[in-house]
Amino acid sequence: MIQSRTLSKLINALEHPDVSMRRTAAESLSEADERAIYPLLKALRDTNPGVQDAAMRSLIAVGGEVVAYMVIPLLREDSYLRSTALIILKDIGMASIPLLYPLLKDKDGDVRKFSLDLLGEIKDGIFPEKVVPLLHDPNPNVRASAAKAIGAMMYKEAVPHLIDALRDEEWVCFSVLEALGELKDERSVGSITELLLSESNTLRHAAIEALGRIGSPLSAKPLRKFISKAKGIEKVVAVKSLVQVGVSPDMTEAADILVEILKDGDWEDRLIALRGISTIRYDKAVPLIVDLAGSLDTSIPEEEERFFAFMDVLMKLRCEDSLIELINSPDIKYRGKVIAIEALGDLRSKKAVPHLIEILKSPIRDIRRASSNAIGKIGDEVAMPSLIPMLEDREMAVVLSAIEALAGLGGKEALAAIESLRGHEDVTIREKVAHVLEGMINAK
Repeated sequence: MIQSRTLSKLINALEHPDVSMRRTAAESLSEADERAIYPLLKALRDTNPGVQDAAMRSLIAVGGEVVAYMVIPLLREDSYLRSTALIILKDIGMASIPLLYPLLKDKDGDVRKFSLDLLGEIKDGIFPEKVVPLLHDPNPNVRASAAKAIGAMMYKEAVPHLIDALRDEEWVCFSVLEALGELKDERSVGSITELLLSESNTLRHAAIEALGRIGSPLSAKPLRKFISKAKGIEKVVAVKSLVQVGVSPDMTEAADILVEILKDGDWEDRLIALRGISTIRYDKAVPLIVDLAGSLDTSIPEEEERFFAFMDVLMKLRCEDSLIELINSPDIKYRGKVIAIEALGDLRSKKAVPHLIEILKSPIRDIRRASSNAIGKIGDEVAMPSLIPMLEDREMAVVLSAIEALAGLGGKEALAAIESLRGHEDVTIREKVAHVLEGMINAK
């Protein structure tokens, strides 16, 4: 807590002609008590954006109901102060909630809307039943915000009210569909399905997406029927929604659309397309799956997660022939070839072994390493004569993978080959040999 004398100096510094002094003072007041609130509110009107931002952050840091009470009048000010007030009230969180409820009855429609937006963002500690009556507000923007807030708060008790609101004007209906999609309640499927007959293209689009987000099997039949007549983007969206519902294996007519989504969609849509391709077992998509997986940087957590989603689909498709064709193709990028090799290893594909043996001759280190690893996983002794020479490879990574593969194959010949490296000049290889030999001996 700042001492009174220091507090007084900082408050006075908010009027200093030097911008840097005003900004520093505003930043320092983040540790002040309620005496700093009014001066900081005044500093929100400073001509310098840096001072304004520092004052906003300090008000959030001071927090509490008093700050919320004094900030609320800014909701009636210009766009900058209004936006600033919304940020402060949202970040203060629960302390703002009791002061927002009365605003739901404010005569100004914008204020009612802003209050709903804040309640929807804060979510926790709110009585959502206070929001439901605003689905009947005379202002359509307020009704739309009420629907969004109900969806954000996951208030399923309001589903019957939201279903009634689907009869509202188009702008409001969009927000209602968004909320119903969040709530994922089967009770709304029938009413949303009726909107598939709407004359509005955009409303039909929103209804299709909502059915997908709800994910109920009840949506499958109407979506199938819609797809049979739909064209263009509507058909694409309907196929995507059907996958989210649970597309059945006989939906092969959707295959080309799923491939297009996988090729050109955003990542969320691509992952949906992957699910569909896996379910209908469309192995013609394998080259694209491998190519996209090869484009990912697995050192980035988000991309690593996507990579495993691609590999999971390759496992479910059990597409040995397609993968073997890829590893023999001169057109596939080397990273994609490595992924195809790894997939064949994970599939324990005996059929791939002769091809993997041939690829051990590749000039590319990662391909040689991946082939050794895959052969080790498959465990086919036919590869033994081809693996042993890999212990003399110029790349340490390849030698290590060959040691591991030979250990997996086991037997006297493999043991002798690995033992020959006991005195290797590279300490990493010697340690690997010692570790592997211990495991092989213990396994006996």
